[in-house]
Amino acid sequence: MASLMDQMRKMVGLRPQQEQVTPREGAGAFHARREAYLACEDEAQKAALLTQMIRALPDTLFLAAMCYEGEDSTASVQDDKLHATTGARRLYAAQQQIVERGNPGYRHAATADKRRIHLRTLVYQKTKEEWVPLFTDFAELMPVFGRQSRVTLISFEEAREMAGPCSGLVINPASRPILLSNDALDGAL
Repeated sequence: MASLMDQMRKMVGLRPQQEQVTPREGAGAFHARREAYLACEDEAQKAALLTQMIRALPDTLFLAAMCYEGEDSTASVQDDKLHATTGARRLYAAQQQIVERGNPGYRHAATADKRRIHLRTLVYQKTKEEWVPLFTDFAELMPVFGRQSRVTLISFEEAREMAGPCSGLVINPASRPILLSNDALDGAL
């Protein structure tokens, strides 16, 4: 039975407080759950792990291929700077070792660029759906985009907001992808 507090939260349109990811779980909460999810073969347990993984996303930092507004998103760009969004800066110190794995020499941009960014997308040819790819580290990003794209450090929340018109987000599309449709995210977050 739901607690009185949960019932009141539901009446005002808020979700009950359960299994909330807190900073105390550590910076690697999403990554630990992702590994357990990918290794799991039991469907019920896998569904529970997916829910926990999705709830850990707001505190997770990713890499994404990007371009600036007005640039051709399909053009090859040589840029060895790692561009950080505002939301990424608060997460970077705790997740630096995770996200920097496999870095082929990108250096942090010394100054923030004021131009608006757009995340590059992938289109699945079978369905013609457009997805925004996010990467847990450089080792996952390099096989997809190589060094022919600008790269940003971005918080999950910022990426989700920018992916609005797309079908959703796909994490690590080259290895063992996790598709997170907008509908699935709306129901879980």
